[in-house]
Amino acid sequence: MRDSRINYVLVGGVVLAMLVALVVSIAVISGRTGPTEPYYVVYDNVGGVKYGTKVLFEGFTIGQVEDIQPLRNGGKVQFKLRLAVKGGWPIPDDSVARIAASGLLAAVAIDIKGGSSAVLLRPGTQMKSQAGGNLFNAMADIASEVTSLSQNGLRPLIETLNRTVGAFGPVLEQKAPQLFDNLLSLSADLAAKTPRISSNVEQMTSGMNKLFSPDNTRKLEDTIGNVDRTASNLAELTGSLHASKAKVDSLLATLDKAAADNSETVGQSLKDLRYSLQTVARNIDSVTYNLEGTARNMNEFSREIRQDPGLLLGGGRSRDETGPK
Repeated sequence: MRDSRINYVLVGGVVLAMLVALVVSIAVISGRTGPTEPYYVVYDNVGGVKYGTKVLFEGFTIGQVEDIQPLRNGGKVQFKLRLAVKGGWPIPDDSVARIAASGLLAAVAIDIKGGSSAVLLRPGTQMKSQAGGNLFNAMADIASEVTSLSQNGLRPLIETLNRTVGAFGPVLEQKAPQLFDNLLSLSADLAAKTPRISSNVEQMTSGMNKLFSPDNTRKLEDTIGNVDRTASNLAELTGSLHASKAKVDSLLATLDKAAADNSETVGQSLKDLRYSLQTVARNIDSVTYNLEGTARNMNEFSREIRQDPGLLLGGGRSRDETGPK
């Protein structure tokens, strides 16, 4: 009987020791082995974060998430997390808390990236936050985009191609032999005419090289320059004649005024002089018209020479039809 009681006491002691060890282990794992200090951080998305999520400082466990409260700010929902951090742990005020995972399949944690400021955050204040990347969410977004592209883009395109092929398939089956025959005939014709085409191209290239030899090019440039200068001189002469006509008109007006103020004899003389000047003015109009026509002809001649320089080199002196036959 005595031995049974001793056994019961030993078993109870072992069970109690195991329970104490379990509680201590849980406290150590959760980081709640001593007094804590609260800090706050705000996120737009807290996917994977829940009560008890670890709080790390440069990868070292210093606490856990104690509470998550949704906040509505201007129609947008945010989440305010209360972090229970080991008491007395120094956190610079420029530190950033971000949601991160240590591995692909590891649970997310609040990882605090320590700053370099000498000023420490006071317990109970808000810490800077940074949203962490979620590989699975990104893959889900990509899968959604691919699905949308397949349904809205690729599937209609394939259906359109099927309809087009179905519409043109019978036509192609009927016309394909004729098309291939035409292609073969065209290829044979091109193969037979290619040497002659190449020969003609070579002859034309040789003629162009002779036509635009350095000596001919220099002569052509000199001719075009002379034509340009002649046209410019004719234009200046036309302008001078116009100015002379204006002066004659002014003189006639002056003479008209003088004739009105003088006697009949002087008036008759002025009338004769006016008649003479009018005759000169009419002749000046004819001369000016002829000079303008000449200037236009010279400009046309210059333009044709620029477009086809071969006119100077290939042309010949026309035969005088009034000469001896």
